[in-house]
Amino acid sequence: MSELISHPILSPQESICLENEFFRNDEGLQWEVINRAGNALADAALRDMRELRTIPHQPRLLVLAGKGHNGADALLAARRFLRTIPTARAVVWPWASKEDCRPMTQRAFEEVIEFASKRLEVLPAVDGMKIEEMRETFSLAFGERGFDLTLDGLLGMQGRPGFDSPVSEWIELINASDAISFRAAVDIPTGLPVQVSQMRGEGPTLRADFTYCTGIVKEPVILDAHSELVGRLRYLDLGFFNGFDQSKFAGKERVLCPSSLRKLRKLRPVACDKRDFGHLLAVVGSRDLGGAALLCARAALRAGVGLLTCCVPQSLHPAMAASCPEAMWVPMPETPEGGIALEGLGIIRKFLDRADAWVTGPGIGPEPETHSLIREVVKLFDGPTLLDADALRPEIVHALKNPKECVLTPHSGELARLGADDGINSFIDSFAGVIVRKGPHTSVMTDGSQTHLLGGTSLMARGGTGDLLSGIVASLLARGNHSPFDCASLGALWHGRAAEALARQHGQEAVCSSQILDNLSFALRNDF
Repeated sequence: MSELISHPILSPQESICLENEFFRNDEGLQWEVINRAGNALADAALRDMRELRTIPHQPRLLVLAGKGHNGADALLAARRFLRTIPTARAVVWPWASKEDCRPMTQRAFEEVIEFASKRLEVLPAVDGMKIEEMRETFSLAFGERGFDLTLDGLLGMQGRPGFDSPVSEWIELINASDAISFRAAVDIPTGLPVQVSQMRGEGPTLRADFTYCTGIVKEPVILDAHSELVGRLRYLDLGFFNGFDQSKFAGKERVLCPSSLRKLRKLRPVACDKRDFGHLLAVVGSRDLGGAALLCARAALRAGVGLLTCCVPQSLHPAMAASCPEAMWVPMPETPEGGIALEGLGIIRKFLDRADAWVTGPGIGPEPETHSLIREVVKLFDGPTLLDADALRPEIVHALKNPKECVLTPHSGELARLGADDGINSFIDSFAGVIVRKGPHTSVMTDGSQTHLLGGTSLMARGGTGDLLSGIVASLLARGNHSPFDCASLGALWHGRAAEALARQHGQEAVCSSQILDNLSFALRNDF
């Protein structure tokens, strides 16, 4: 059982039932939660916009407001945006006139108009517009400047795909525009199919760079088939599950709450020793892939392990010891091609007796002899083990002495190599350990359960980030404070949050993977 805070991911119908049970027609509570959602939306979008560029001096915001509560959330997010940046301006393009909106949305309209009427323009409603009129309004609204941020608050869970013109053309015009810097969706992008029967439905979806799941994460946004439409996902916890009996949702896929990272935020005891924080053994690297070994080692040290022993090919030893003196580097017999030779098994066995956990895979390369060595090692050690990269092979996984203590960290290609190309669920059922499936929306799986981490950044789509993740998770395994599942979840969350911090400081492009390590401290010490 995980000690971390997570919430169930619900179907649209389950979400509606939960919200009805939570609010119980209490309009005061509804308004309070809509305000929380609007404020959280604006704050999160302003943080994430920094992955693209520094916020301009006079940013322009376009709010696409529907009749329902998603429209209210977007409007109150605009109010927060305008309050935060006094030089900002906003344009609201509503689906329908204010009088046709739900009461909470009408109230949100009035609030934002009252707050910033001189910095706010409300365009005529799209509903009922002729196509020519809609195109002209679009052209005038965008002008030469365009918009720095667009908030999609049109339709939510009860929206339908297959829109009629001019709405369909309106969405297609916005999708095609290159005058929008950052596209954000409230809860679920407009037009995204929400039922299985709609998966092949016709009609456009208003694509998003980021989708902010307000209060409840809905199943459609986490589907792999929708990743290009929903963009990066963020979960904004609004308190729907506080004190709520979640037993009725047992077996559901879950989302890990970012607040779980606080589990790692503790002062070390006054009377402590390096051995109190674990001894990690790393069997890593080859002559051609020494960088992966170094990244894994540095990540393990930054994640707080007390002692680190790294077994590397002897040709790498001098450079590794000079680059990272905090670790103990052990030169290993080397194959002619530069991998770790099988004759090094005796050396590794000596260190296994002292290790609290071990990690292998980063940089070991494709040599069969090295893989034979790793297969022999996993037969000997029954403690926490992490397998990554070239160690993710069926013959190695099947040889594990204690798979319940093992964490695998594959991407989609490595999953296919393990035999999971016909479905991840069948592989999980046959594997007793923990799997961290890396991808646009990373998930941690074990015993048929699946927890999603809705964070991170596309900055991580570069070589070396997986080696860092291996080092971080292995460090937590060696420290022994949490179960393998929780170590994998916390490590992936920490890794992603550090990458977010880096992207918001320097963007997604002009950075290196190793810079994520410089942001581990910030990610751990700050709530954001």
